[in-house]
Amino acid sequence: MGETVTKRPNVVLCISDQQRADTMPGDRQVPVSTPHLDWLAERGTLFRRAFCTSPMCSPARSTILTGLYPHATGLVANHQEREISREISLSPQVRILADYLQEAGYACAYTGKWHLGTGGDRRGFTDFATRAGMHDVDGLEQNDMARFAGEAGYELGGKLTGNDVDRSTYDGRTMVGTSLLPLAFHPAARDAAQAGQFIRRMRDRDQPFALVYSCHEPHPSFVCPAPFAGMYDPDAMPLPENRDDRSAYGLMRRRNDWQLRPTRDFDEGDLRQMWAYYAGAISYVDHCLGLLLEALVDTNQFDDTLFIFTSDHGEMLGSHGMLMKGSMLFDELMRIPLLIRPPGNGTGGRVNDSLVSHADLVPTVLSGCGVDVPDGLHGSDISALVDGGREPVREGLAFQFHSSNWGERPTPLRGWRTERWKYVESPGGGEEFYDLQEDPNETRNRIDEREAEASIAAMRASLRTWTEGAGDPWPSVPMPEREVPWDRDDRWGGE
Repeated sequence: MGETVTKRPNVVLCISDQQRADTMPGDRQVPVSTPHLDWLAERGTLFRRAFCTSPMCSPARSTILTGLYPHATGLVANHQEREISREISLSPQVRILADYLQEAGYACAYTGKWHLGTGGDRRGFTDFATRAGMHDVDGLEQNDMARFAGEAGYELGGKLTGNDVDRSTYDGRTMVGTSLLPLAFHPAARDAAQAGQFIRRMRDRDQPFALVYSCHEPHPSFVCPAPFAGMYDPDAMPLPENRDDRSAYGLMRRRNDWQLRPTRDFDEGDLRQMWAYYAGAISYVDHCLGLLLEALVDTNQFDDTLFIFTSDHGEMLGSHGMLMKGSMLFDELMRIPLLIRPPGNGTGGRVNDSLVSHADLVPTVLSGCGVDVPDGLHGSDISALVDGGREPVREGLAFQFHSSNWGERPTPLRGWRTERWKYVESPGGGEEFYDLQEDPNETRNRIDEREAEASIAAMRASLRTWTEGAGDPWPSVPMPEREVPWDRDDRWGGE
């Protein structure tokens, strides 16, 4: 991958949270400033058809670190800040990227949002700075955010989706506002600073390193520090072309999923405001990314580093008349940012439209680091695509959705996507079939059209073949016997 290097490369993997692919350079549909991502794109390869395996945080993140689909990782639903969380973690039989790299002599560090079970499960990371309280441990007193605030002279009285907000700026309807914390003390920036410190410490060590930096933003609520909160004019924000498509609401109700939030009570002004703050949060992610790039460049380690930027999944943000994520396999949720910059001084600025997946990251990293790729992973080594190749590694991709949270059991989904077609099946929850060539916004479900029968049958067969080969126990997966009570807020889709 890239030019030949004399030693094993370092690895930096940056993960944002709930970032749409259409916010990336070379794929951008909204006016958002990302100078560091732009700089990285000029030196790497942007994948415009990269997809997560599941539209939920914990399952998607489990694939990123294991190269396996969620049904094989043990994380088929989101980890929560509740007692049952002790039952929600990566299977002890599953190996993650740090396990492989540590055995190969790498120093492995993790900072930021974990969301894969209890934060104490370090799983091969020798430096582990994930903060408690971010979907890991209950209690503000255990949250590093409170410590950060105290250092800045602030006393926090509560937690709002991981971001403590200046209530005078907060709009509860649209979930936007400005953080109480100054930029230098905000959690994502502090996590990035910790990551930068690790990079600088490794400069004089004769040992390669692997660093994972996981940023909470732009996950809602759309609250981040100044100057990023409110930096964009809502009136300048374009809205999704398919925002008036209401078919998703009927599917959501049939699938008993209340994680998604309909936009029926929001006008265009509301949506533009959410998009403006979402764009600000993405610029904040870019700022944090810059702290890592600065540390690599300052210490002359950038050319020796395989650098990957991605996100766990997307966000509806008005598409199909919905907000958030859940039991939908639309591209707004499944298509994710993926930018890979190989080590060396090779040609950059590439764009690749091959179908690739989060499951490909572990085999690609291991191959790039000279580590044998174990049998049984669900992804493929895409190093050749990173280096400018065009030969596709697959004709189609599988998607999964099992549950939003342990206390909610929506109807599960499976999907199969090719360049042209997308098929979704859900026992009792409605099938979907889209012609992505004629209908890229997925507004016309053709599942009942006679002229589509042959294509639908072929997609069903491809999904069955993949399911059997991957050992996916469709239609059910192992779930805890007990449930956690879940308070359904009418604002989030109830009636």
